[in-house]
Amino acid sequence: MKKKVQRAAAKKAAPRKVKKSPVRRLVLKAAPAEAMTPDEVSHLETLVKRFEDSEKAWQRMTAPIDDADPWTQVEEHMLERRDGDSDRRWKFFSK
Repeated sequence: MKKKVQRAAAKKAAPRKVKKSPVRRLVLKAAPAEAMTPDEVSHLETLVKRFEDSEKAWQRMTAPIDDADPWTQVEEHMLERRDGDSDRRWKFFSK
């Protein structure tokens, strides 16, 4: 009986509320801006250009397939042809 009483008392006990510390955020003081050299500017421009080209290539690769694409038609034709011959192939290889 004591075990049941202890368990019930443990369930009824409310957990202690933990005081939260105030949130600290990093605040950077404004430092004087350093001037960029022309080499740094040109380097950053080439990086931006590369990233833009890369993003465009990724969008072309992941774009939905256009139905007018001739390779899509060829692929569909090959898949249909393969599905029709599957029974004959199975009979041939099972002998």
